[in-house]
Amino acid sequence: MSALVSPPTGNTAAGPGERWPLARVALRQYRIPALILLLLAVRTGVPLVYHYGGWADALTLRDHVGSQAYRLGRYAHDAHKQTATLLANGSPLAFLPAMIAALLTGTLTAREWETRRVVLALTQSVTPRRWFTVRWATLATIVAALTIPLVALYRMNAVHAFRLDLFTYGIDRQTAYYTIGPVTVAYVLLGAAAGALTGTVLRRALPALVAAPLLTWLAVAVLVRSRAVLLLDFPLFSKVHGVHPGGVLGLQFYDALPQDNYLISSLDATDYWGYQIASTVLALAAAALFTFAALRVLRRRLA
Repeated sequence: MSALVSPPTGNTAAGPGERWPLARVALRQYRIPALILLLLAVRTGVPLVYHYGGWADALTLRDHVGSQAYRLGRYAHDAHKQTATLLANGSPLAFLPAMIAALLTGTLTAREWETRRVVLALTQSVTPRRWFTVRWATLATIVAALTIPLVALYRMNAVHAFRLDLFTYGIDRQTAYYTIGPVTVAYVLLGAAAGALTGTVLRRALPALVAAPLLTWLAVAVLVRSRAVLLLDFPLFSKVHGVHPGGVLGLQFYDALPQDNYLISSLDATDYWGYQIASTVLALAAAALFTFAALRVLRRRLA
């Protein structure tokens, strides 16, 4: 008995068996950048782990000299030095992961065009849209997966110090507690989306190397300066007044991260999650917009 097997016709929907090999190929291609990023993550995480133990010394010092003397800046583990150390340890985490995601995604996407590797996708059963989206998602996942544990370590320090009232007062305290959180991971996704767009538009690695981080920074600066977060976090409306006279166009900076010091200074302990969730939603919305634009450009390039 013989059986007739008809060849597949038309475009079929991609199943898990078609998607996962693409992800494995992308992971193999990006294993060297992933290893370098892992080493950088370890380098960032070790000081955060070490600093957590220093809060016990700060608490002992405050109990010994009193709360007022603890904040005068005269001792090795006083409020000023402990807060400044946490801010210094957190500065590579504040915005650098987003910039790295943008730089990698933009440069590697542009290299796909420069090396004509995209032509290979046109000769395969996989569509160029899926070819690129899997790569973008892989890069974003690598950077985000390494960022999340660092955010958790930082938050352990910040929450511990905040609850025990071991921070100094003023903007340093506000920046140390309210800046880093879920929005830090959302900025990574925004950076990856900005890199996807710039790499697809420019198709040259060197221009994309500059344009992708710049677009990421500009997008975050616009979101922060516009105070769009107030549209999603209504309780902050009545708390924020005026614009900081210093900085650049009313913006201040924590490392490379744009921030609004007037808004940050207006937050109290109950505002953390509302502020973080609202900021995260805005960053993800911008990332979705950039991704949509990148796919539109990709479709036109291949039309």
